Amino acid sequence: MKFIYYTNNIFYYLTLVLYLTFIYGMFMQVLLGGIQVILFFVLLFNYDKFSEKMKQHLSTYGILSTIFLLCFFYWITIGEGSPLSGILTLCLIILIPMSLGTYFTYIVYQLKKQVL
Repeated sequence: MKFIYYTNNIFYYLTLVLYLTFIYGMFMQVLLGGIQVILFFVLLFNYDKFSEKMKQHLSTYGILSTIFLLCFFYWITIGEGSPLSGILTLCLIILIPMSLGTYFTYIVYQLKKQVL
């Protein structure tokens, strides 16, 4: 569990620091998302060991991540050209993924407190 906690925190805070240069932060955010999805699947293998509250958090994260990815791919293929495209693009590219990353960081922190 320590490995998951420290790996996630390193990539999360590195992404936040790289957002000072904006473009590197966006690239790092893609890497952070991939790493968090991999860590999420690792946590799913230990799902039965967690409390009901943590199971609910992990399920919520999985559902929100799936909804985000579906909306993102829909927007890429169909949604461009809308009058709100600038605002929606900003939300789909920066705000929502970092919110999901923050939520996953919170989940891993709570798991670390429970296990250690």
